[in-house]
Amino acid sequence: MHTFFIVVQYIGIFILIVEAIYVIGRSPSRHQQYFTFLILALCINFVGYLMELEAGNQKEALQAVKFLYVGKPFIGLSIFLFVMQVCKVKIPKWTVKTLAGIHIGVMFLVLTCENHTLFYTSIGWTEKGLFPHIVLGHGVVYNLHSALLLAYALIMVIVCSSRFLKAHTAAERSQFQNLIIINVVAVAGFAIYQSGITGGYDITLSAYLIDTILLSVLIFKDKIFDTLSLAKDLAIDSLAEGLVVVDNDDKIIYFNQKANQIYEKIALEKSEEILENMDECILEKKHIIRDKSVYSVGSHMINRENVYYGKMYVLSDITDNYHYTQSVKEQAEIMKELKEQAESANQAKSAFVSNMSHEIRTPMNAIVGLTDVLLRKEMSPEEKKYLLNIKSSGKALLSLINDLLDFSKIEAGKFEINKDVYDMAQMLRDIQVIGNTRIGDNDVDLIMDVDGEIPRLLYGDALRIRQVIINIMNNAIKFTEKGFVKVTVKQEKREGRNVQLYMSVKDTGQGIKEQDLERLFDAFTQVDLKKNKGKEGTGLGLAISHQLVELMGGELQVSSEYGKGSEFYFTIWEGIESEEGIGDFSEVKEQQEETQEDVFTFTVPDAKALLVDDNAINQDVAMALLEPFEIQIDVASNGQEALDKVLKDRYDLVFMDHFMPVMDGVEAAKRIRAMEGEYYQNLPIIALTADAVQGVKEEFLAAGMNDFVSKPISMKEIAKVMRNWIPKEKIKEGE
Repeated sequence: MHTFFIVVQYIGIFILIVEAIYVIGRSPSRHQQYFTFLILALCINFVGYLMELEAGNQKEALQAVKFLYVGKPFIGLSIFLFVMQVCKVKIPKWTVKTLAGIHIGVMFLVLTCENHTLFYTSIGWTEKGLFPHIVLGHGVVYNLHSALLLAYALIMVIVCSSRFLKAHTAAERSQFQNLIIINVVAVAGFAIYQSGITGGYDITLSAYLIDTILLSVLIFKDKIFDTLSLAKDLAIDSLAEGLVVVDNDDKIIYFNQKANQIYEKIALEKSEEILENMDECILEKKHIIRDKSVYSVGSHMINRENVYYGKMYVLSDITDNYHYTQSVKEQAEIMKELKEQAESANQAKSAFVSNMSHEIRTPMNAIVGLTDVLLRKEMSPEEKKYLLNIKSSGKALLSLINDLLDFSKIEAGKFEINKDVYDMAQMLRDIQVIGNTRIGDNDVDLIMDVDGEIPRLLYGDALRIRQVIINIMNNAIKFTEKGFVKVTVKQEKREGRNVQLYMSVKDTGQGIKEQDLERLFDAFTQVDLKKNKGKEGTGLGLAISHQLVELMGGELQVSSEYGKGSEFYFTIWEGIESEEGIGDFSEVKEQQEETQEDVFTFTVPDAKALLVDDNAINQDVAMALLEPFEIQIDVASNGQEALDKVLKDRYDLVFMDHFMPVMDGVEAAKRIRAMEGEYYQNLPIIALTADAVQGVKEEFLAAGMNDFVSKPISMKEIAKVMRNWIPKEKIKEGE
């Protein structure tokens, strides 16, 4: 039997050496430190007890006891710290240091046991029992130390049992189960030894051997020192996301700490309520809200080689994003409301501009129209001069109104570039005539530098190009008291059927200060107000020109030196309609301005027109302007009267105003077109209105009107409309 006990010790030492080699080779960690110290303490204890078993007398046995107590007091502490680390129970450093001090004190008392009775009350030798052995009486410190070891065991059993019940996986349950068994075996061995029934053999050594084997299972089978597994467990438990894994029977087989925080009642095996809650969140796109935290739920099928193993639920913390999204939604609602308010304000502004256009053009129609009527009569030169000044001022005011309308249309994004074929040479000649007229008797020369290779017929918006150049040129003339204003138009390059044109207006005027260049194109702005005091203008011309050039695909730029002059320039692409060049610009013939005699080249005495207008003055103006054409005219004051007259009589032409009481012109036109009969479908209806906002012409045409003439009435336009729509047989050409 004695030999058997010695063999057991050798087996224990061998197992511990193998464990030590394996553990020391692992990556450094707190687990490894505690376990290495435990193996060292066990190894010293096994070697010491082997020496005690082989001792032949009391002295040798006592030396062996002293040797084994170099490790024995620390076995309990090492396994306690190791188990707490595995169970993730944090032990304060001061507690560890205090316990280590107690065990060092126990070791010191054993090493000096011959000199006191604190640990051993007596030391003797006996031949009785299974083999000769030392007999030691237990003192106070021995009993206290034994109580501390039992306390370690009790705490470890309680903690491991708790972790066992909460284990997420079978591997975790196995680990905690083995740790519980180790403690139970150690306590059982200690209790049996204390009973004295072992015949002098310290059965705790056999218990330690069993524990060593169980530790080997933890190391090699459960891979308690697998660094990667430890790292994975730590990483998974540290995730901000909760993880819940179910098998193909919908049983929970794993969940991490975050999932446990979210669902406090979660447990392994069946948890229908929790699974139903997560599935509901996924299907109905709901969120889990815990205190101030918000989690979204997602799931992923676990498949391998087309075999379904289960499902993993992911509970993602979206608290910050959720609150941000809510904030964004609130901001979006606010922005939507502000946008609606802006659109409403913009609509109100458009309605205001349209209304003001109508209201301003109505009296302007009377001023300009009646001036034209008076100019037909015989009068003194002085009276004619006054009337021409009235007409000129009226046209200037009309130009200002047009600028305001243009700016409003551009700002609202409703301005369109209308392209058509035009004669570049004739357009530039018109610009030259306007420039010379504006210069008058001033000491300024207008220079036209035109590249003769530019194709004469181009495709683009001639009206807007003309408007831009005239705006810039008029500005240059206005601020140039002496010197020249030079208009340059050159061909930059060609690509297929397109040509890039460079256009500039250069002057020797007062120039612009460098600090004023940045706000030069701002609307309603005039720079250098002190010097420019007395110069007429709204500050809209350059702003409109800048935006018109952008709409045509270019960019209006400026270079200037204060006191010496300025140059405005831009490039645009135009389509080529003919390869014929302009040639020598000086040879381009000037178009003769159309006079009233050129307009009144025909009469229509047999034609009958209906004039629909609610304003009595406008009625008088229109009838006076149309008098030279000898046309028969009936008058209606609103749309309803117009319908009544159209039903009773036959007309060759209807001049229809827009805004009128009772029924407006658009509604009246729709009602006429809705009547049965070829006459009502083909009756020419001409919009004659002061409403000139972008889009109204299209509205008139969509309502069934045939053409459009704006107020103030242009005799050239009205004559053109009459020629186009009055039956040819009723038109009598003048002789």
